[in-house]
Amino acid sequence: MSNCSFIVIIMSSKKFSRNKQEKIDLIYKTFFTLILKRGYHKTSTNHVAKSAKISIGTIYKYFPKGKEDIIRKYFEESMKHFFKRINLISVNNKNIREFLNHFILELYKNHLENKGYIIAFRSAIQSDKNLLNSQKKEVFIFFKNMAQELRMTNESFKQIPEKKLVETFIFIYNLINAILYHHLSIMELFDTDEKIIDFLSNLVIFSLNYLRET
Repeated sequence: MSNCSFIVIIMSSKKFSRNKQEKIDLIYKTFFTLILKRGYHKTSTNHVAKSAKISIGTIYKYFPKGKEDIIRKYFEESMKHFFKRINLISVNNKNIREFLNHFILELYKNHLENKGYIIAFRSAIQSDKNLLNSQKKEVFIFFKNMAQELRMTNESFKQIPEKKLVETFIFIYNLINAILYHHLSIMELFDTDEKIIDFLSNLVIFSLNYLRET
């Protein structure tokens, strides 16, 4: 095979991957936009296909289980993308405050950047009990995998039982997200970004100390 042919194959592969991700992003955007307008139960994959001007087959190609798959995969991708920006491996007792400030700031930015998606996502899981239970399971699996990895790679986490670590991660994740959601989507709790980040850092440290004692 010539070098020219090899380059063409690589470029074609990159183009395919780019087009695939563009279609997936379009499906996410259209799906959550429709949820905000119509509600989760009144939004179908046919509505998504029509609004996005793509075939229904394209949706099921990437999301075989339809709406439930769109919700699940969006959550998985969002979590993986977010935690790539957070270096949990380096966390220790000396830099916990600095880490928490960084963690909360990144989560705050994520809420701002994806505000519409987050509102629609919460609306969807709150309107369907099965979807909510499925979401809880996905959160548990995600943090269980994270806890196992951290206990193998970070000395600060090795001494904490896996079950306790998973429960702590889930509690902190839900606590921060609930407050940020209320602050950004319902009613402002603080007049500056610095105040809410500082408050949440103190709240998490208090919660960690409380959970250690219980």
